[in-house]
Amino acid sequence: MSDERELFKGTAWYYAKYRLGYPQSFFDHLVTSFNLDKASRVLDLGTGTGQIAIPMAALVKEVVAVDPEKEMLEEGKNQSEQKQVTNITWLQSKAEDISSELGIFKATTIGAAFHWMEQDKVLEKVYELTESGGGVAIVANVSTVINNKGGDAWKDVAWNTIREFLGEERRAGNSTYQAPKDRFEIILARSKFSRCQTFNDTYQVPRSVEDIIGYLGSTSFASYRLFGDRLEEFKKTLTERLLKLEPSGRFMETAVVEAYLGWK
Repeated sequence: MSDERELFKGTAWYYAKYRLGYPQSFFDHLVTSFNLDKASRVLDLGTGTGQIAIPMAALVKEVVAVDPEKEMLEEGKNQSEQKQVTNITWLQSKAEDISSELGIFKATTIGAAFHWMEQDKVLEKVYELTESGGGVAIVANVSTVINNKGGDAWKDVAWNTIREFLGEERRAGNSTYQAPKDRFEIILARSKFSRCQTFNDTYQVPRSVEDIIGYLGSTSFASYRLFGDRLEEFKKTLTERLLKLEPSGRFMETAVVEAYLGWK
C-alpha cells in the first residue's frame, strides 16, 4: 500500500527521533476551535510516527492514526508504548481509502503528508466522517531546509550540500519533487468545509549537528539511502561546513507552524 516512490523508506526511526513535532499552542488551538474533550474522537491522516497523534491522544477519547507505510506505523506504536499511550488505533491505509467503517470524528488532522495525497478526494471523504460542528486541520512546519522562512543560515548550508551530492533537482524518494498546483488553503476553501481560518506560530528550538544530520535522514529529499556509498562523505562534509559556520556546534532553528482549519 505504500507509495511507489517509497518516499520515506528507511526514515521512520530518524523521523521519530529528529522531527520537531508541533508546539503545544497548536494543540491548544485545536481543542478550543473544535471543542475537543475526553469524549472526542480524532482522525490523524498521514500520521507518520505519530507527531500529532501521540500528543493529541492525551486530550481526547481516541485517536485513529492512519498511514500507508508499515515502517512508520510500527515506529509510531513503539513511541506510544514508550510513552504509555493506549488510546491510539494504528491503521495501515492510504488516506484516499478511508470509509464510514472508521466511524464519525469530531476532528481530523493532516500533517505535511497532505502534499502526497489526492487532496480533494481526501477532504471529501473526511467531510463525510466529520460530525456537525467538527472540522479538519491541515498543518505543517513550514520553515524547512528547502523553504527557509525562518532565515536560519545552517539550513542554507545543509540544502546547498545536499544539492552538491544529489543534484540540483529536489528528490522525493525514488522520484523527483512535483510542486503542488494549489496552496493548501485554496484546496480547503473549495471543499465542503466552511469558515476557513489560518493558525500560525513561530518558535525557537535548539539543534545540534547530530540533530540536523538526523533530521535530514527523516526526509524524502535527503533520506540516507539516496546517497548510496557517499553517505559518510556527505555527513563529514556537512559536519565540517556546519562547524565552520558555528564552531560550538550549537544552532537554533526558527520553526514556523502553519495550520488551515475548516468547519462542518
